[in-house]
Amino acid sequence: MMKDVKLQAKRSVHVTGQVQFPVKIGEEACYLYGGSIWWTDRVKRILEIAADYIRIETTHYYYTIVWNDRGQGQIRAAA
Repeated sequence: MMKDVKLQAKRSVHVTGQVQFPVKIGEEACYLYGGSIWWTDRVKRILEIAADYIRIETTHYYYTIVWNDRGQGQIRAAA
């Protein structure tokens, strides 16, 4: 007997902020946005890390977090 399975699409979150590295699979990611510290739910996959943003998939959302300025993103990517 099969149970009814409800599928839900994940929502996308796009913010400009400062990611606190390292971002680890299985842990919450942390970022600074609007003067406050925000936490995601658990990271399932790191989709992309670029010079000025990071894209991650969490349990319930897809996040794109863009650095506040390009120079800061380059410094973090080099680390």
